[in-house]
Amino acid sequence: MLGSLARRIPKRRGGSGPECRLQAPGWNEETRSALEDIINKGAGQQLPVVFDFDNTIICGDIGEASLAVLARSGVLTPAKLARTTSPPFRVPGGGLMELSSCADVTQYYEALLAPTAHEGRDPNPLANGYAWAVEIMENLSPLDIVNATRTAFEWPQPVRPAFIEVTPGKTAMSVPFFYPEAVELIAELVRLRFDVWIISASNVWSVRWMVLCALNPLLRRRGLKAGLAASHVVGISTLLADRQGRLYKDALLVHEDDQYAAMAEEALASLRLTSRLQFPVPAYSGKIAVVFDMLGRNPFLAVGDSPGDHPLLAVSQHRLWIARLEKPIYQRATRELIRKTGGDGWLIQPALTRRSPGFISGLKEASERLNGLPAELREAAAAILRTPWRTTPRRVVPTRARELETVPPLPHGQEQSVRKSL
Repeated sequence: MLGSLARRIPKRRGGSGPECRLQAPGWNEETRSALEDIINKGAGQQLPVVFDFDNTIICGDIGEASLAVLARSGVLTPAKLARTTSPPFRVPGGGLMELSSCADVTQYYEALLAPTAHEGRDPNPLANGYAWAVEIMENLSPLDIVNATRTAFEWPQPVRPAFIEVTPGKTAMSVPFFYPEAVELIAELVRLRFDVWIISASNVWSVRWMVLCALNPLLRRRGLKAGLAASHVVGISTLLADRQGRLYKDALLVHEDDQYAAMAEEALASLRLTSRLQFPVPAYSGKIAVVFDMLGRNPFLAVGDSPGDHPLLAVSQHRLWIARLEKPIYQRATRELIRKTGGDGWLIQPALTRRSPGFISGLKEASERLNGLPAELREAAAAILRTPWRTTPRRVVPTRARELETVPPLPHGQEQSVRKSL
């Protein structure tokens, strides 16, 4: 149980054998122990493990940070966007939102994350904003996006969190960084021969660059000879056009063109994004469609942090939930999902993403970092951390004959007016 979530001195296994050993300091000890047991029982079987990326592997959102760089540099401005892609709409409970009146494109994006009048009845409220953030990149090359991603990731971080200010005093996006515990977990999964995938609702080129050029070097420093494959990184993309007007899909091109998969500049510069999205779009239940297309089986383990990951978590054998304690509405929605799916197979890892960001071992550490627990953290903890979910690992089912399960209905009342990042 995760009742007290108190910091405890971990009992480490000796030796350097093949067993999983998670040693980063931020793990909750019960979660660490249960993860080690799950991984050790499934090791060597190429079982599929699926991660979300933003606020799961990294703290922050690389898609939003890249969008901020493109907006700040003048590559994407309200005047340059087609009006048909950015209709005016009335913000629920507010006034009329028009792109022409926005300080920059990120302001419109923030509003579009909760655009409909359905409010709590909308089971996937943020999906429109996720897709729009990629659609407005029409006519850019993947290289343009990759260059913005590199700039965002290398943005100075004298303190954490740091921010990329787009319009001074009005709009800003956080600078992402890797959670050491997530990097450690991925390294152990790769070392012990799991089939690791990343499925994200950010644009695929930003996430893939982060994996190939930032995450994989971190994995090599841990002694791995190979990191994650480019083809195992899925994100939102559009149809791509080459100079002869031929159209391509990222999901196929990444297998067919080694230079494109390696993110070689010449290959990326030779293509342009179109206005047509590639389907399935990996957001909310679209992540299950990606799993069906790419894996053809249920994940052995899924890792996520937001209601956008709930469908993916619901069909997985084991689920690691990164509980962002500044998001009490997320935690209440997840509590309801756990009640619908049953507590078996759920692991909870608390994290902070605003002040003193990072994984935390429990509420005591949170209180120490923040000099007390703010009301929203107490509310989130009451929703997700103090409930006796079962953490007993479920039986490993290595056979590929296991069919995709039916996704239980998601609870209504999920948060709709918040971004997927900080």
